[in-house]
Amino acid sequence: MFSRIVLALALLTGASAFAPRFVARQSTALNANIVDTIRTMQGPNVVWGSDGVLLGYEESDVKGTDTFNSFLQAVSAAGLDAELASGEFTVLVPTDTALAGKPCDVRLHMIPGRVSKASIAGNVAAASGQTLYYKRFARQTFLNDAVIGLVPQGAATGSVYPVDVAADNGVIHVIDKVLQPGWTPVSEEAGLGGIA
Repeated sequence: MFSRIVLALALLTGASAFAPRFVARQSTALNANIVDTIRTMQGPNVVWGSDGVLLGYEESDVKGTDTFNSFLQAVSAAGLDAELASGEFTVLVPTDTALAGKPCDVRLHMIPGRVSKASIAGNVAAASGQTLYYKRFARQTFLNDAVIGLVPQGAATGSVYPVDVAADNGVIHVIDKVLQPGWTPVSEEAGLGGIA
């Protein structure tokens, strides 16, 4: 008798595994606009390098992660908080290390609409009206001279920069340099491989 009860319970619970079940659809909203998302992002690792050797660290030991506070300050100084919180943009965000002491034209770092890294395959118009020049070189995607989502090219050679970070109103890609107004590509005729 006991074995029949166990068998009946096993069949009942086993059958429910095949029965359709109603699952309420979850909201796809992230509840964070571009500015809020940048504020909570963690950047690439920062290693000690040769400065850490005298302090007892290996050159490749991680001392922390980079942040994006300088870019957020530039956004506020340009009065673009509300626009980045409501409009739909792809934002190219330089790290604090890349931005240190350099001016930042925030509109040059804004691309209207959502653009994934994989879909960048040509020149792009920035919100400032200037053209960002595309180049694919050494398995990296460049706009002007900034690498979109820098990826290490070998073992223990660096950290990965975040790309395709979703926000409710756009996409964020981390870049390794500040985009400069008036930047133009150097032709290959000007020097070896385009280097003047």
